[in-house]
Amino acid sequence: MNPEFAGGVFSAAGAEFADWYARLWRPLGELTVAVTRPAPGDRVLDACCGSGASAVPAALAVGPSGHVDAVDAAEGLLAQGRVAARGLAQLAFTQHDVLTWAAEPYDLVQCVYGVFFFPDMDAGARRLISLLRPGGRFAVTTWRRGGMARIVPIGQAAAATERPELAESVDRVGAQARIDTPEKLTTWLTGLGLTDVTVEEVEFVQPLHPDDAWKLYLGAAMRAFLIGLDEPAVARVRERFTAGLAEAGVTSLDCGSLIAVGRVPA
Repeated sequence: MNPEFAGGVFSAAGAEFADWYARLWRPLGELTVAVTRPAPGDRVLDACCGSGASAVPAALAVGPSGHVDAVDAAEGLLAQGRVAARGLAQLAFTQHDVLTWAAEPYDLVQCVYGVFFFPDMDAGARRLISLLRPGGRFAVTTWRRGGMARIVPIGQAAAATERPELAESVDRVGAQARIDTPEKLTTWLTGLGLTDVTVEEVEFVQPLHPDDAWKLYLGAAMRAFLIGLDEPAVARVRERFTAGLAEAGVTSLDCGSLIAVGRVPA
């Protein structure tokens, strides 16, 4: 996605995104920070920060002597983050394309479920890594193979009848699939020039009611599949999506994730 398009999609998804915040995004953001472990006084960039699920705990970790820049293209999500971050003077939410963001070198750059949205994942990651000081750390959180990736193709196929152009890419391997195992993620980060790469595998599963699944559809990147559709068409997509989940036996949301950290050579 280009930044302007992504910002529009996720801003439109704000209400449903917020519905899933406490159940999904906040705990996964906290788990990320438990692995990345920003220290008091650190300067941190939280790229593709959304409403601050990982930026807020990072700000608590760095304390008043540190600073966290939380940057995203979706103003609708940033507004939610600013409310959640009241009282944290060390945390600044900014609407901006993270790939053109420029600031003083950071101790930690973390990108939580964001790198696979870059127009060019490799180039985007290199750009973020360039913002680190020597010895600084780059962290990526992504979905593990076989979890969330089961749902997205069902959502895309459900919309393809209304938007036939989507059918051409239902089975296409995307950027996220390049980094969905510990081995692939380690190889990718090492190839970007990072050293001391570690990958933590996180289990996170919860029940998925069909109504909640539809809110997830509307509150995540799948919402882009609905662009240009009128209400009756969206209702048909929902019906096919619900049927597709049932046919695939998806009754729980497997949010198994990989959290990787690598270091820029000193």
